[in-house]
Amino acid sequence: MKKRRKYLLFRGYLDDGERILHIAHRHLIIFKLEAVKPFFFGILVPLFLYFLFPQLIFVFALWAFIGFLGVLYVFLDWYYDAWLFTNVGVIDIERNGLLDITNTRIEYHMVEGIAYQIKGWLPTIFNYGDITIDKIGARTSVILKDASHPRRLERILNKFQEKYVYERSVRDHHALKDMLSDMIAYHVQNDKVKMQHPKKK
Repeated sequence: MKKRRKYLLFRGYLDDGERILHIAHRHLIIFKLEAVKPFFFGILVPLFLYFLFPQLIFVFALWAFIGFLGVLYVFLDWYYDAWLFTNVGVIDIERNGLLDITNTRIEYHMVEGIAYQIKGWLPTIFNYGDITIDKIGARTSVILKDASHPRRLERILNKFQEKYVYERSVRDHHALKDMLSDMIAYHVQNDKVKMQHPKKK
């Protein structure tokens, strides 16, 4: 139930019949590092100044509220910069500010390859790095920067891709089987009609 509620925030990016199986975010430490400045200068500083000058409560309350909005902005920017693994493919959501959102879709049968890079001592310690998906026939790649546990994400993608390809081949097999049985039934019916009403010479 908790997962479903979490996925509800991304429902607008899905097509009909599409389901989210997993969401990949940037590592939480990236949010924490980016939130330090607005949290310190926007919330802690006015809180400290309020104890020194309590008569200016309105000014510090407004200052702290703006600081809170700054932290919220950083959180939303972090949260919505994500990959959605669905039953059909991967949706890359990239957020640059409140009104600049782009999303790119790669279906599993169009994935050419996946690679990741963990570079630096901090990413190595906390296990995060850039992960890239190459699309068949496309010059550009889809990148999730500072992804949490990129090796695990690679395994997740491979698992979903294998499942999708298998289910698609089964569907294609059943469709072909139905088509052949329809063709055979049609020819059998025609032969019966011909036998019942032979052409007069």
